[in-house]
Amino acid sequence: MLPSAAFQPPDVGQCLAGGPFSAFERPDKAVLVETNCTNAHTIEVVATGTLATTANGDSGSSGQPGGGANGQANGNGASGQPGADASGQPNGQSSGNGLSGQPGGGASEQPSGGVGGQPGGGGGLGQGGGGLPGWDSDAVRAAFAVCSQRVGEFVGGDWHAGKVFPFLTLPSSSAWSGGARTYVCGVAEASDDLFAPKERTGSLQGSLKDAGPMALTCVDLDGGELTADGFYKSVDAVMPVGCSEAHDTEFVGVWTAPAGAFPVDAQALNATVSKACFTLVAGFLGLSELQLFERKDIYTFWDGLTQAQWQLGDRVAHCFLNVSTAKTLHKSLKGLGTNPLPA
Repeated sequence: MLPSAAFQPPDVGQCLAGGPFSAFERPDKAVLVETNCTNAHTIEVVATGTLATTANGDSGSSGQPGGGANGQANGNGASGQPGADASGQPNGQSSGNGLSGQPGGGASEQPSGGVGGQPGGGGGLGQGGGGLPGWDSDAVRAAFAVCSQRVGEFVGGDWHAGKVFPFLTLPSSSAWSGGARTYVCGVAEASDDLFAPKERTGSLQGSLKDAGPMALTCVDLDGGELTADGFYKSVDAVMPVGCSEAHDTEFVGVWTAPAGAFPVDAQALNATVSKACFTLVAGFLGLSELQLFERKDIYTFWDGLTQAQWQLGDRVAHCFLNVSTAKTLHKSLKGLGTNPLPA
């Protein structure tokens, strides 16, 4: 058995290249190597901390979180607006991914993946005996909450409103057996579904401050079958673009679901989130909800609130306004009011 010193985690400020991994999913399969942030990379390390376990070693369920309602295509509109049922659209999420192996040292064959670390590495979550905590455990939820906060501080705003997401990984099983308790927290730029990483160069520090370059604004959807009105029945990709570029969808804000168990009724979840997003869309446009309802050319769309996300304690959905694929937008619709869509 290797001592924990053999599993030194990457330093804060270091970047990691490689993958695959997805937002909120345990990164069991990723192969990541340390690199300078001026080089192409997928993760920028912003914090490390000590993973908690209970005194008796009970570290929570080891089951992998499953999928969920992943942002319904045309989760559209309030009462009477046409909309699809919860479709569980793919978010390009690869199941279980991770920092398998020592950073810079290639892939490990440990199934749990993760970065090992020295015991006692900061973060204030405490430590105890027992096995490696399951992804759906209080210890991991506590670590993710700290990571989420550190990422927000690093980028200069609520990361949910940006084209970024936190990355969390645990020690590998062998590192944990050797005494490692350090988790690693990083930030990744989101690609075409807001859940998968995009390779980049340079730092994300301050990138959301004062509506910075990573602020989420307009997106272009891609999907399968269309309704008669030209709206996707299911969505395969949510591609962030500038609002001057061709697009059909615009971010209007986020909504946080009440605490509780993950909703098992996907249609009920879709209805609840769609209604909340409908209110945000109306406010964004400068309309009453009745006025928005009377428009037949702008609907609502949302994504997020996967089961894996919920189990980590993050219950935030992205809300968007959405127009038909028959109409191409090249500017923001903020404050549009009752005016027609721009030509």
